[in-house]
Amino acid sequence: MLYGISLVFFVIICLCLVTIILLQASKSGGMGTAMGQQAMGAAFGGEGGDKLLVKITSVLAFIYMFLAIVINLLLSPSANTSPGGIIEKNVRLDNTVTNPIDLNLESPPIDTTK
Repeated sequence: MLYGISLVFFVIICLCLVTIILLQASKSGGMGTAMGQQAMGAAFGGEGGDKLLVKITSVLAFIYMFLAIVINLLLSPSANTSPGGIIEKNVRLDNTVTNPIDLNLESPPIDTTK
């Protein structure tokens, strides 16, 4: 349950982080000018919009890293009650021998060159 909630917040933070980064003005104009950077500059002043976006980016980056660590800890092997990974759980532990499949067919082969 906690893993699912963390994963949903992680995806939301990722999308917000990408959006905020694209809104920032670059030296060559970038996507910020196409997405309303001029309106942001008019609302917060010449440098106010950029400073606000940098602060929001920093906060989102911190939350992103924190959630990445939380999700990693939720999936760590020490958090599981059973030892071993996926491969160890699926490996057959008994020593039974399986016979190979008999590929001798009773019907004659089909001629596909016609």
